[in-house]
Amino acid sequence: MSQTNHFKETKNDCKPRILGRRTISANTFRPNPDPDYIVQRFLFPGEVSMFAGPSNLGKSAIVASIAAHVAMGRDFCGMHVARAAVLIIAAEAPKGYLKRTYPYLSQNAAQTAPVEILDMAVNLSDSQEIKQFAADAKMFREYNGCDDLLIVFDTLNLCMGDGDENSSKDTSRVLANATYLAKTTNAHVLIVHHMGAGETSRPRGSTTLTANVDTGFTLHKADESQPDGTVFIRVNKQREDTKPAPMAFQIKGFEIGRNRHDEITTVPWAVPFEPSSSLVEENRPKPANKAGSSVSAQRSKDVLRVLTELHRRDGGEWHKPKVIGEMSGEPFNNIRGNADTMRKKVRAALDALLAESKIEESEKGVRLRAIESKAAA
Repeated sequence: MSQTNHFKETKNDCKPRILGRRTISANTFRPNPDPDYIVQRFLFPGEVSMFAGPSNLGKSAIVASIAAHVAMGRDFCGMHVARAAVLIIAAEAPKGYLKRTYPYLSQNAAQTAPVEILDMAVNLSDSQEIKQFAADAKMFREYNGCDDLLIVFDTLNLCMGDGDENSSKDTSRVLANATYLAKTTNAHVLIVHHMGAGETSRPRGSTTLTANVDTGFTLHKADESQPDGTVFIRVNKQREDTKPAPMAFQIKGFEIGRNRHDEITTVPWAVPFEPSSSLVEENRPKPANKAGSSVSAQRSKDVLRVLTELHRRDGGEWHKPKVIGEMSGEPFNNIRGNADTMRKKVRAALDALLAESKIEESEKGVRLRAIESKAAA
């Protein structure tokens, strides 16, 4: 009798727990055909990746290119991008990252792109430090008005304290902390690492660094048939989706002016090849909009985001609609090549915000409405 009562209570009340934890029903699970992403089929929120490559081949320049595209919400190597805040832990060369992001972020369209550099190491081996860092990173993401966050650790050997990259115990602890950070902040955590001498397919150190990440990709030099400075990244592991095709870049110099000797000065610049390149996958079709979020609503929200961030910077200056359009993100990507359509859709988004009294307009341009300005502050 007691067994029957126990069965009824379990069946009608709740399933039994295993070690105090609820189980997940596999036969009721349905995969999401349109999962959230930061870079479609490549980088996903709540996950950890490792990017390994030889020294002096362009790892940091490519990470800077990814960071700029993500922060601006611009398609990357033929893949769609969801705008996210970017925090780069530049333990090795903070000034190098500032130089490598400059070619992109010096553009007028990137004025509101949230890319910040932390010029110190963060110890991925220390759980307490990562908990504090996660709280700070979440505030950073929310301050920038983003749902997602891209956190870069460059490099692993400087961000694991006294841990040993050849120890499976130490690297497992590092990746467990990185996973905690990713899940608690809705971030994608990208860890930059080196390859071993003579190794071209995996990061140096413990095999845990390959086995315990969600996405793994490596940097390679192209053969001599490609233009000088051509490199590509190959995705070797992808848990969330099908692997994207190799992504090609040309590492070149971006002119920033002349020095005291009247010589041209450049900074490294990783330029993605066109999506039609033989090394890069063709453009993928844009996924259908999720229910309840029309394209026009997304565009209005994005324009409001631009005006809000501009207000934080200038405290209420007027801005021309064309400038607002230049700073817009992913909702405008599919029309960005048509100037007339772009102008009309930016105007429609502004009109929608005016109707909701969220912004104001004069002959000088548009800006956040006074009441909205106080909320933004």
